[in-house]
Amino acid sequence: MANINFFDRAYITEATRTDVEFGICDPGNAQPAFTTVNPQLYQTKVYNPTAQVLQFVPIDHNLNIRRANGDLESTCDGMLYSDTTYLAFIELKDKESSWASEAVEQLRTTIGYFAANHNRGNFKRRYAYASNVKRPYFHKSFKEVMQQFFAETRFILRFGTVVKI
Repeated sequence: MANINFFDRAYITEATRTDVEFGICDPGNAQPAFTTVNPQLYQTKVYNPTAQVLQFVPIDHNLNIRRANGDLESTCDGMLYSDTTYLAFIELKDKESSWASEAVEQLRTTIGYFAANHNRGNFKRRYAYASNVKRPYFHKSFKEVMQQFFAETRFILRFGTVVKI
């Protein structure tokens, strides 16, 4: 696996946030995801009731992680963290169907690269969010997928359009 410093300042594209509520948006068109306080742009909402200092780092279209053969890896949209207490990887989707397994695989892949380069145990709370703006509510249970994901990555997998800090 490639040597990648996910915390390198070269990958940080915006200032830290302490907003109680803000959103994350993936603009598409090969542009990296970003945070915003404009609710009309939210694809997922971040709820930060204690106003922790949070840093968002876009991963897709920013870190450009490559496989051994040189092809671009399919990674999640971004990473959100607060010192050593909180770390979350977030995948944003805008699809009607066949989105969940794709999102989980992108999260799994990204966390694999992260774990190969950083000690995930340095963070007390570790999450992976699969968010779909077109499917904010769904009735399918992902219990087995979530359990398997945790066993493999040591990150708690959540489905939904709200990231709770």
